[in-house]
Order: sequence, then C-alpha cells, then structure tokens
Amino acid sequence: MKPNRYCVVALAASFLIAGTCGFAQGDKPTQQTDPGAAPSPIFRTMQWFPSFWQPYGSPYVPEPRMSNSDRLHSLESDGKIHLSVQDAITLALENNLDIAVARYTTSYSRTDLLRAQGGGATRGFTGSFNSSAFFSGALGGGVSASTSVGGGGAGGASGSSSAIQLGGGTFDPSLFFGMGWNQNTTPLGTTVLTGVPYENLQGTNYFTGVTQAFQTGTSYEVVLGGGRGTSNSLQAFYNPTVNTFLGLGFTQPLLNGFGRRANALNIRVAKNDIKVADSVFRQQVITTVAQVLNYYWDFLSFKQQVGVAEQALAYSQKLLNDNKRQVEIGTLAPIEVVRAQSEVASDQRTLIVAQTNLQQQGELIKTALARKVDGGLTTAQIDAMDKLPEPRTDDIPPLDQALQTAFANRPEIEQAELYLRDQDYTIQARRNSLLPSLNFFATYLATGLAGHQAICGPGEVPFARYCEAAGGIVVPTTFTDFGLSQASTQAFQGQFPNYSLGMNLSIPIRNRQAQADAARALLERRQRETQLQQQKNNIAQQVRTANIAVIQAKAGVEAAHEATNLAQQTLDAEQKKFKLGESTVFLVIQAQRDLSTAEGNEVTARSTYAKALTQFDQQTGTILKKYNIELSDAISGHVEHAPNIPGSAETPVSQKQP
Repeated sequence: MKPNRYCVVALAASFLIAGTCGFAQGDKPTQQTDPGAAPSPIFRTMQWFPSFWQPYGSPYVPEPRMSNSDRLHSLESDGKIHLSVQDAITLALENNLDIAVARYTTSYSRTDLLRAQGGGATRGFTGSFNSSAFFSGALGGGVSASTSVGGGGAGGASGSSSAIQLGGGTFDPSLFFGMGWNQNTTPLGTTVLTGVPYENLQGTNYFTGVTQAFQTGTSYEVVLGGGRGTSNSLQAFYNPTVNTFLGLGFTQPLLNGFGRRANALNIRVAKNDIKVADSVFRQQVITTVAQVLNYYWDFLSFKQQVGVAEQALAYSQKLLNDNKRQVEIGTLAPIEVVRAQSEVASDQRTLIVAQTNLQQQGELIKTALARKVDGGLTTAQIDAMDKLPEPRTDDIPPLDQALQTAFANRPEIEQAELYLRDQDYTIQARRNSLLPSLNFFATYLATGLAGHQAICGPGEVPFARYCEAAGGIVVPTTFTDFGLSQASTQAFQGQFPNYSLGMNLSIPIRNRQAQADAARALLERRQRETQLQQQKNNIAQQVRTANIAVIQAKAGVEAAHEATNLAQQTLDAEQKKFKLGESTVFLVIQAQRDLSTAEGNEVTARSTYAKALTQFDQQTGTILKKYNIELSDAISGHVEHAPNIPGSAETPVSQKQP
C-alpha cells in the first residue's frame, strides 16, 4: 500500500512544528519591588512563539547597578551613618560587591543547563568540578551536529540501490535549506549516445528539512528536495527534467550511545551544578557576613579604645594641673611637672593613634557595605549603635553537637558530595562508551520525475523533442510539460518508494581509549572520596579550634575584667597616698598607665571574644541561621524585612537575649 501524500505532509509538518517550538528556553527576569534594589543577574532568552526569529537575537541580561541601596542613605544623618549589627548585615546583602560578583555564579550554572539542553557541553564556573574524563573527545565537545543531508539528497536523486541512512542533529531541532545553480558544457567526441558532439547541461537544485537528536540517542531527519535540469541531448526522455525526493529516517544506537546516561550527561551534570552554584554562593555569603561582623566588632573595639585613651589623657592632664599647683606653692619639685607633661604628650599620641585606627576601620566598613563610596558618604562617620557581646555560659553548644552541625551545614561538604554525584554521572557515561557501536536505522525515501516530453502519434516512439517512426524522425506538434507538480505528486504519493533498513556495527579492538577514560573516571571518583574525608577532617579541626578559641576568649574577658578592677583600685589608692604625701608622682603615673593598659586589654579581650563567636558560627555553618538571614534576600540583592537579630539595637526589648 502506498502512503497517502497528505499523511506524509502532515508527518513532516509535525516534526517541524514540534521541533522548532522548543528553540529557546530560559528564565524571565525577576521583578524588583524596590526601585533602589540592584537587579539580579538573571538572563532571559527569547521565546520562539509567537515571533520565530527571536531566538536569534541577543539574550537579555540586566545592567549591574553601581549605586547604593536606598537603605544606606536612610541611615545617614548629621554626617554620620547610624549603624547596628542588623543594619550592617542587611547592607552587606544589598550592596557588598563580593556577594554581587558571586551572584553571577548562579546565572552561569543556568546558562550551562540551557546549553546542555540544546546538546552542548557545560562550560563550568568558579567552584564547579569538571572531570578530566568528562569528554571522550576533545574538551568542549558536545552532541554532534552532523547531518546526512548530502547522502539523502544523492540517494533520492540517483535512485541508488544501497541502503540510505538519515539522522543526526542536536537536542535543539535544526531546520536547513539550500539551493544552487550550475551550467556545464562537455565535449563528447561522438554523437552515438546523445546525437550531438558536445553536451550542454544546465540545472538548479534545492533541499530543505529538519533534524534532531534526543537523550535516548535517537535521531531523526526529514528532508525534501529536488531539481530542474536541461540538456541539448537528443536522447533525453524528459527535457527539461524535474525531479523531487522526500525522505524520512531515524537512527537508534543499541549499545554505545544508547540511553540517557550516555547522551544526557551534560544535562545531568548541569542540573547538579545548579545546586553546586547555590552552595558556592551560600559559602560566599557566609564569608562576607563573617567579615562584616568582624569589621563591626573591631570598630566597637577601636571606639572603646578611643574612650580608654581619652580617659587616660584626662587622668594625666589632671595630674599635670595638680602638679603645677603644688609646684607653685612649693610642695613639689618642678621636675614632676616635666614628668607629668611627658605623660600627657604620650597619652595624646595614644589617643591620636586610637582615633585614626577607628577612622580606618570606618572606611573598611563603608567599603564593605557600599557599592560606591562617593558624595556625602566619603566624609560620613560610622556611628556603631550596638555593643560588644557579653560572655554567656551557653554561648556555644557542646563540641560533639557542634561537629555534627558543621558536617550538616558546611557548604564545602555539600559541594564535595555534589562533585561525587557529577563523577557518578561521568562513570555511567564512560561505562557506556566501553561498548561496541551498534546502530539501527530505517529510512523511507520517495522520488518523482517529470518534465517536458513530446507527444507522438500512432506507431511513433518519443525521444527528446522528436518522435521516431518507421520512415524516420518526425517533429511532433504537441508537448506535455507537467514539471514540478507531477514530480511532487509522485514523491508525496510514494509512487516510486525506496525503503532502507540497516545496522552498523563497529568493534574497537583492545578498546584502549575507552578503557583509559573509564579508569580515569573511577580514579577521580576515589580521589574525590579521599578528598571528602580530608575535608571533613579539616572542618572538624577548624570547629575544635574555634571551640577552643571561644573558651580562651571567654577566660580572657574574665581575667581582663579582674585586672581592670585591680588597676582601678590601685590607682585610687595611689592617688589617696599622693594627697597624703605618702606616694610619688611616678607611682601615680605608673598606676594610671596600668589602668589604661588593663582597660585596653579588656576591650581587646571582648573584641576577641566577639570575633571568636563569629568564627565559631562560620566554622559550624550556622551564621546565616543565627542572624536570621534568608538566602533569597542575598540572591535578589534586596532585603524586604531586615533580619531580626537577637540582641541588636533595633530588636524589641522583649526579644533581646538576657
């Protein structure tokens, strides 16, 4: 039974429509609710429908915003930026450039998925892991885009008796079209075959079709083509000649290249790497938040150091004034005034150093919390509203619980486990590549032929433009010229079909390349397993070190506080003795120095304790949870509601921790 031409046309059209409707896939840009928020670097590709040309335009990626968020300007007043811990973290999520740069990692991972869905290889990103055994061919290769159009066209035009195979393409369907024109004059040296001493051929040809591959390894090709030719030969049955062909074919690997594990490796890896990118981004947010907190604690420490230096200067200035009065009334030697003046100068220098350290730390904070430090922000001073945390008995969990928490929350372990999954995908693909190649194909090819032909009378045989009768050559008076219409009808109705079935088998002897790739994939898997354990050991050591640091810092705060109390009591006693004439200026100055040193040590100890807590939270991977940070806010670059941080200056009193 011959196939109905309308069924064949409908089948070809269905391939075209089903394939091209999936040309472009992508994410639409997220809508920002705050005009002051920086747009996330989400890309958007053009959809095929209803404008089929849009996939060939440039994708949309928003411009990076280099201005600061409105929140930063709202905190600025009277030349100061009034900053709490809550504000510092919120501004870091919105403006910090390290986080802004890391946001592009998540978008890179999604472009890899889009590329893999089209049949290409993943490009990777900072933090991703691509196995060296990932590709069996050259680095960067993907699904082959080769096509057998030429073979199909030649077979249809010539009516070859050999089996014809159609198929190929990528996961994105490919629509192709081609046409050409040719004129050729050839001397023959005889007139027996054509009736003329030379042959003049002129022709045009065209072909069009669609091809696509699937994750199962299956590929199809639909091709339609033909041509028109003229010749000066007297023996041609049709002149001009019109031929057409219609081909439908598919190819299916049965061993090597069969199934999703072999053909969708890039897609599986790209989907897994989206999780890797999210984990890498979370790791950057943790690092940045910890850095900003340490900047804030250091700023509070320098601020208190300024207070300590001011108090020391006040003590030395008062001592100098008292000494001057005693020298005037003759109860004290003049050398003691000189000694007190030297102490005042030393304390003034200490105060200047403390003030400049505070100023430098403020600049670090502004750089970390702003996209651009310009305008009024250049001269604005940081006004820290919170205080250094006080030591508590339950500030950190027990060590065994902390280790379990770290193993469950550290991004590095999550990434290492995702790398192992990538490697498993690679191993599965390399196992498939060990198999011989066995491909099955089936092709249907229909041809048609028509053209300009003489209509001869009874007893006459047509050839070229003439008729041959018993008495010689007769010039006919009637001609037929069906051309393209008749040839196309023959092809679509399948009047001259060509069916092909076949199998291709290729067995690589020794198979050393595939063996090496498969062995390398397994070796890399074992290496990653070892590195995962190494990572766990390092993290455990980091948690233990952070735990010890908190214990030491807490003890340091207590010891420094006791030392400050003792130094204060000693200074009070020396001042009383000095008034009674039982002490000297030197001893009073020494007591003042000891008190300043003790107060400075206590401030440093409290800062060390605060940073030790931050380090512990960072090493256990709980810093985001502790400060109620939503990762979605960091990804969008806009915080709808500031994190409710216990103990922060902006937290309601009822929610503050004791």
